[in-house]
Amino acid sequence: MPAKADIQLLENGQFVKYDYAEGEVNFTGAGEWMMVFNEIKLYRDDQLDCEFAMKKDDYVARVYSPLDPATVDWSKQSRYFGGKNYDPETGAEIEIEKVTAKPDMYELHYNEDPFHFEQDTKPMLMKPGTNMVPRVFKTNVGDIYTTNTVGETELALGDELSPNANGILSKSGDGSIVFQVVKVYNMPDFQKGVKLMRIK
Repeated sequence: MPAKADIQLLENGQFVKYDYAEGEVNFTGAGEWMMVFNEIKLYRDDQLDCEFAMKKDDYVARVYSPLDPATVDWSKQSRYFGGKNYDPETGAEIEIEKVTAKPDMYELHYNEDPFHFEQDTKPMLMKPGTNMVPRVFKTNVGDIYTTNTVGETELALGDELSPNANGILSKSGDGSIVFQVVKVYNMPDFQKGVKLMRIK
């Protein structure tokens, strides 16, 4: 789902709420925190993986889905196109418009099979003000991973972290999910990092 309109930046390792009721990713929805884990996309030769973040200004998504269910007339069944259908309530025969032309001997690969046609539909657009769709994952108790997306400058073995109001792991988080520091060491590029295990 798209990130809420007021979210300007999301980093891998940050946490968000998958607010299905509101149709958006935010920091306030009901349910469990989900970890942002976007595919890293770099477009300049001198960029490093650690410099990637999902920034709202870099995304221009306008279409959420190619099919908007609100624009579909589900009473039409595609297998009957060009033939006859029946009203499910009265049983009356209904003429259905022909959507394909007759076979043409000059078009060798012509296919008169209309089964994949349903009707003209419109795409479902993004919610106003939204234009990026993060990839998020659920974590489980026992999961272990290495990160430096934490809101603390100093950490020790055994420290417990949970997401704060901005989805960043910290000692002062909400405690709804808890990660324990099981190793203090470096990221692959030698930035300070920690290995975490989810314990709650």
